[in-house]
Amino acid sequence: MNGLKIDELVATELREAVPYALDDLLQQEESAGFTKLDLNENLCTDTRLLRSVMRAACFEVNPKQYPLPQGGSAVPAISKHLGVDPSMVYVGNGSDDVLDRLTRTFAKKGSAALIVEPTFVMYRYFVSVSGARTKPVLLTPSFELDVDAIIKASDPSTSLLFLCSPNNPTGNQFKIEDIREILREFTGLVAIDEAYADFGRYSAVKWTQEFENLVVLRSFSKAYGLAALRAGYAVSNPSVIGWLNKATPPFNVNAYTQKLIEVALKKTSSFKKEVSRVVKEREWLMKQLQSIEGIRPYPSDANFILFKIVHNNFTSSELWRKLREKKILVRDKGSDTFLKNCIRVTVGTRSMNLRFLRALKQLLHSG
Repeated sequence: MNGLKIDELVATELREAVPYALDDLLQQEESAGFTKLDLNENLCTDTRLLRSVMRAACFEVNPKQYPLPQGGSAVPAISKHLGVDPSMVYVGNGSDDVLDRLTRTFAKKGSAALIVEPTFVMYRYFVSVSGARTKPVLLTPSFELDVDAIIKASDPSTSLLFLCSPNNPTGNQFKIEDIREILREFTGLVAIDEAYADFGRYSAVKWTQEFENLVVLRSFSKAYGLAALRAGYAVSNPSVIGWLNKATPPFNVNAYTQKLIEVALKKTSSFKKEVSRVVKEREWLMKQLQSIEGIRPYPSDANFILFKIVHNNFTSSELWRKLREKKILVRDKGSDTFLKNCIRVTVGTRSMNLRFLRALKQLLHSG
């Protein structure tokens, strides 16, 4: 050894970043037999539909050749689907990859990014890795946007604002008038993460032709049930997309994912029916949770439900642990702002939801 200290070579921003909690993911091999309702995956979509899309994409890919650059064939497929120009579309390996590229491009060192909390934890991570500052702004106690606070918190150094709508983990989709007011007043880029918008009431994609400071992020992981394949994209004005492409290596999206996006979009009507199934199951699960004494569920426009434990004998961490002992995996959000004693549960299939509800009732009634 020559005395080299690897840690001293690592960028300061990365050393100080807090990584996403991966304990449950890394132990998937050990979680056989568990009912996994912790990661907001689309668990209801017909597996036969997904396999037919995957097979069709697989047979059209030549593995010997490099993929087309800058999202390749997926870009015109998405632009046609949305009715926007191809110059307004950027494709990445899941919306996390798009978020990373967006942050590295526009949240430069010395600038600041506003993050409306509680929300998806990865926004803070990407901002910290980029070297920019994080400026948190809180939602109202009813989980709505505090428009005045957001505008007041912005200044000339604020280059980005992250909004997750429907919001993870609260589940609600923000009011249209609030978002439009922010788009009019905020001087930097507004990134609206619409990973769950297909389960909600509206999409902001159409506003990208009206507001040049708007970037909308979409995912194939949730509504299309393709989380394992990593496919996401951004829609914005050509200038923003041009800078994102300049900051991206040429072969960033593999040929299989490009073709998969093409094939999936040709079956949009089938996937819309699957989304309707998720929404119907969500409403059924909400009614069941509302009938259970000791918890209070919050309205949801996503494929998950957040609920607060009001039973005196349990904290969210204790209930999370006891559910885990019963092989039910949910997400403890009790340490988040405004979310003391809250748990987030993914909408699963009817049989999965019944197992969860049975375990939840047993624990609450025995406590």
